[in-house]
Amino acid sequence: MKTLITNLRGQCLFNASMKTQPDGLISLHDNKKQKTELESFLKGGEIIIESEDMLESCQKIADVIKGAQKHGKVLVAFGSGEIGPLLNFVANLEEVDELYTCYGKKIIRLPILKMDLSQTRLRILELLSEQELKAVELGKIIGISRPMAYKHLKVLINGGLVKKSSRMERYAITKTGRLTIYRQRTKD
Repeated sequence: MKTLITNLRGQCLFNASMKTQPDGLISLHDNKKQKTELESFLKGGEIIIESEDMLESCQKIADVIKGAQKHGKVLVAFGSGEIGPLLNFVANLEEVDELYTCYGKKIIRLPILKMDLSQTRLRILELLSEQELKAVELGKIIGISRPMAYKHLKVLINGGLVKKSSRMERYAITKTGRLTIYRQRTKD
């Protein structure tokens, strides 16, 4: 069985359904949109993701994907809106069989991405999720030199996982960094 999990609507949903030929459809939405005619004809269900907490939403999406994986192949097609980026993120995390997005009205298959972080960089993210710290403080806690702490911070900043804090010489985790910690914890 092939299940398509998607937040797409309208022509994009139709095109994704034609391209993937799923046996079932699970439509995710935030309860702000009406069910379309096409969704009524396809087998499957509708799941509302309305949590204000990004990590709770990710967990709910992960549960949907894991449930579908028990029954066969899982395809994910995502679009914009609040759910789209989270669906993409969790689909990569759960390593679904195929991943698609709607670009214009065309359905494009995307590669499944893998992001590996060193234990040191992951530890930096974990520490920054608890409090903002200076590079020298991070180095002391982790047991690395200050120049090495700056090197790791630069990579994390360039990846959008860490940012300079508004407080003097301190660093803070971003929402993307928090999602990365979530990803690592669910993988372990």
